[in-house]
Amino acid sequence: MENIEMYWEVLSCIVSIAFIGIKGYMFCRLIRPFLSNRGTAKAVGASYVSAMMIMYFIPYETESMIAYAVGTVSAFAVMYCLDRRNVEQKIFLALVMYLLQWIAHGVAIIPRNVVLKCMDASDYISTRPMLLFGCYAVEEVFYIILFFLLMVFLVSIIDRVYLCKKENMSWKELGFMIAPLLSVLLGYGVFSFFSTAYLSDTGRYIWNAHIEYEWIRALYQMISYISIIAVIVSYQSIKESHRKEKENALLAEQVASMESHIREVESLYRDIRGLKHDMGNHVMVLENLVQKNEQQEAVRYLSELKKQLDETGTEVKSGNPVTDVVLTEKQKEAVGKEIAFVCDFHYPKGTKINAFDVSAIVNNAVSNAIEAAEKCDKPYVHIKSYRKKNAYMIEVSNNFMGDIVLNEENRLPESTKNGSEHGFGLLNIRKVAQRYFGDIDIVQDEDKFILSIMLMVE
Repeated sequence: MENIEMYWEVLSCIVSIAFIGIKGYMFCRLIRPFLSNRGTAKAVGASYVSAMMIMYFIPYETESMIAYAVGTVSAFAVMYCLDRRNVEQKIFLALVMYLLQWIAHGVAIIPRNVVLKCMDASDYISTRPMLLFGCYAVEEVFYIILFFLLMVFLVSIIDRVYLCKKENMSWKELGFMIAPLLSVLLGYGVFSFFSTAYLSDTGRYIWNAHIEYEWIRALYQMISYISIIAVIVSYQSIKESHRKEKENALLAEQVASMESHIREVESLYRDIRGLKHDMGNHVMVLENLVQKNEQQEAVRYLSELKKQLDETGTEVKSGNPVTDVVLTEKQKEAVGKEIAFVCDFHYPKGTKINAFDVSAIVNNAVSNAIEAAEKCDKPYVHIKSYRKKNAYMIEVSNNFMGDIVLNEENRLPESTKNGSEHGFGLLNIRKVAQRYFGDIDIVQDEDKFILSIMLMVE
């Protein structure tokens, strides 16, 4: 019997350590889908456990709200050091985890306290120290299991509704997401202040004197969790609208490209009709010269006609009229901007590759190359294509000023343009390439930018 107090202390220590371990594990489980490396999530969970263990064993009493904050900040610091992508999202996740453990505690503690009151009301249990200790130990195990299940449930719901885990969160979006959470955090502080102040003034816990306090707090915590879910769902809706804007921008770009091709084809068709009309006149003139036996004049006329045809026949010959139109148009644009344009592009004949898909790739790739090259001193754009067994390769190279900054999610260069209608050219190229089980590759060699597109053909 003389060791009963030691048993209570040991049990209290085991329960506290168990709760710290559960929170560290759930922190790891919450952030794991958002990180590229599973080991990083484990390190974050371990850092939370370590910080909380230090705070638990320090020789002076620490307010639980502050202790949890220290553990959360420590975990965030490790998460930031190991994975610096999407810092805004990490701030949001850290705050969510900080609030989740409070919410789960507040809900799980109600049945626990009901059991404790029943134990205290029983003279048979309360008068037998070892029986009371055994019942309390069983009750604490139940409390731990209930807390763990609640945390699993709360984290699972967030994991299910938070779909765009790999998409970047802007500071503006973080402000929208975090505003309701700050009101929950304020409520957390108010409830903690009331319980601490009541204990200091009366020497009693407020939930022992006012049973309704815990129910009111639990109700507030459940409403707070619903608000967190509502914020995440709203954020998903915003991201979905942005995704639709991107798709609309891609579609608009494709339509604009198609309209440009159609205008160019119409222009060529008018030229052909004009040439057909003029050829009739040329044939008539040559016929008259031959009938009059003016051979030298006929030869001179033919030479002048050939010269004119050579001057007007500078369009690119790629083996397909659609890509001919696109490349001719881009050649004219490059020449107009004094950019050296070299084309060794050949359309893959005898394959099932759609000509308009190839034209979309060529149009986007060469447009980006021209835009980047025109800022250089000696601008140039080279495009070529070739076959390697079942792989059809398109390479577009140009000189480039500056460094390419790749997006860590899709490995595409970050757009330096402003507006929702910009920055989707490479996305469109990749989308077309993946339609043919291929992909794109980007290489920067000093001041040279090389875009390689692979399409698989039969």
